Amino acid sequence: MLIPSQIEMFHRNGFLNGGRIFNDNELEELRADLDHVLKKGPDGFTPDEPQPVLFRDMGSRDGKGGAHPVWQIVNIWEAAPAFGRLIYHPLIVKGISQLTGASDLMVWHDQIQYKPASDGGSTRWHQDAPLWPIIRPMTPVSAWIALDDADEENGCMWMVPGSHKWGNQIEFLRTQHHLTQREEFMDIEGFSPQDDAEIRTVEPRPWPVKEGEVSFHHSMTWHGSPFNRSNRPRRAIAIHYMTGEARFVASGEHVMKRFVELEDGAPMAEAGAHFPSVCRNGEPVGVPARLRASESNEGVRA
Repeated sequence: MLIPSQIEMFHRNGFLNGGRIFNDNELEELRADLDHVLKKGPDGFTPDEPQPVLFRDMGSRDGKGGAHPVWQIVNIWEAAPAFGRLIYHPLIVKGISQLTGASDLMVWHDQIQYKPASDGGSTRWHQDAPLWPIIRPMTPVSAWIALDDADEENGCMWMVPGSHKWGNQIEFLRTQHHLTQREEFMDIEGFSPQDDAEIRTVEPRPWPVKEGEVSFHHSMTWHGSPFNRSNRPRRAIAIHYMTGEARFVASGEHVMKRFVELEDGAPMAEAGAHFPSVCRNGEPVGVPARLRASESNEGVRA
C-alpha cells in the first residue's frame, strides 16, 4: 500500500514511482508472453484465437512498421495469460484506488509501448484523458510498468510536475511534436500556467523507471518519451483504469468504442467483458479462477 507522503507527492506532481512489485520470474513470464505476441505480429492471429484489440506501429503512417517504430498493442491482456493476470495485481489496483479515492474500479484498456533497440521512435508530448472522449469523467490514474530498465538512454518517459492541474492543453502540446530527441525533449516553449496554479513553471524532467517497478501518473499530466538510440529495448505496459463513476459518451470516438453497447450516459460498469471489474468496495477482487488455472497449466507445460 502507498503511504500518505507518497499520495501527497502524487497529488502535487501528478506522478509517482510506487516501487518494485515484480520479481525476476514474474518479469520473465511477462516478457515471454510479450515476445510471443510480438513474433506473431499484427497479422499473425487467426480469427478464432484471442488477440489484442489493436496492434500497430505508432511511428508509421500505415501502422505496419516504419524506420523508427513504437509498437502499440492495446489490450494485450486479452491475448496473453500473464497480462490477463497483471491487470488484477492487488498492489497496482490498491494503489489506483488510493490515488483516485475510488472504491470501485474497472479496466479501461491497457497498452504495450515497445521501443526496439537502436531505432525506437518517440512518443510525443501529450495528455491521456483528452484522447479518450468516449468516457466521462476522465479516467484519472494509470499504472505504467517497466519490463526493462527505462532510462534516458533508451527513451524513458518524461513528466512535467504540476501539469495535471493546468487543464486540457492537448492542442498546445501538439505544437511541441517536433521535440523527439533526448537532447531537445525538455525544450517546451510557449506556455504559462495560470496564476493560481500550485506549480507555475514548466520544467520537464526525465522519469526513469527500473524493471519491475510501477509508476503511476495522472491522466492529465504532460508526458512523452524521446527516441531510443541505445542498444537496449524499452518494453513497458500502461494499464488505464476507470472509476465506478465513469459514463459512456456516445459522441466520442475511440478504438474501444466498438465494444460498448450502451445508451449515451450509461455506466461503463455495465459495458461488459472487455472492461473487467478489478476493485469493489475498496478491495481488489483478485485474479479470476480461470486465469489462475491457466497459470497452473503453464507451470505444468514448463
